[in-house]
Amino acid sequence: MISCRFMSIIQQSVSNLDTLDEDFAPVLIQLGAKHPIRADFSADKAAAFVQSVLAIWSSVLQENMTTKCSEAWEILFDYFLTKLRQGYNRTYNEKLKQQKMVGTLE
Repeated sequence: MISCRFMSIIQQSVSNLDTLDEDFAPVLIQLGAKHPIRADFSADKAAAFVQSVLAIWSSVLQENMTTKCSEAWEILFDYFLTKLRQGYNRTYNEKLKQQKMVGTLE
């Protein structure tokens, strides 16, 4: 389940903020690399998903979701999206190259 994996990554990353690049960047890049294969996925949808999660957390946490807290979550999610996009773009660009090569052979 994607949502369970996503929440697991969040939980683990919060516990290990000092090692995000070593421990989580490869996982996020790999996860992003899988998404160009899906026709219904776009980077815009990923950003909208993150904004939805933040809105839900804000409504649940209410007064505990301070500006500082919200900014911290936004920084973490921006990091996630950056890494997901790196993987997505890598695979997407590879697919484009393959399509162009096939097109030149025809």
